[in-house]
Amino acid sequence: MRRRVRLARLVIWTVIAPGPIALAVAVAVASSPTRVEAATAARPTAVRTATAAADPADHAQVFVSAWLRSSADDATSAQARLAQAMAPDVELSGPAAGAQSSPQPVTTVRSAQRKGGVRSVTVAAQ
Repeated sequence: MRRRVRLARLVIWTVIAPGPIALAVAVAVASSPTRVEAATAARPTAVRTATAAADPADHAQVFVSAWLRSSADDATSAQARLAQAMAPDVELSGPAAGAQSSPQPVTTVRSAQRKGGVRSVTVAAQ
């Protein structure tokens, strides 16, 4: 019986002892001076500006989609507010006789650069 008790105590101390020992080792390693080296200087890279790479095709697609889904009768709808925010000078249209309630897909067909930095965007709705 005494042998089992001693063996149990030995096993318990063997399980418990590595915790404080590992803590002491971690503190000792962390307190030792570390060597710090300066980072190498990065070479500058060429960056294209957003104005040179801007393609208004996505903007036009979102605007046409919002404008087609909006109505002058309901200027407070989310689609009407989006269309007015994107192009405040464009008036919302009234519902046309025999038209679909809302077009399904709106797709950019073509985007072309014109003279003088002007872009032409063709958008199709189904």
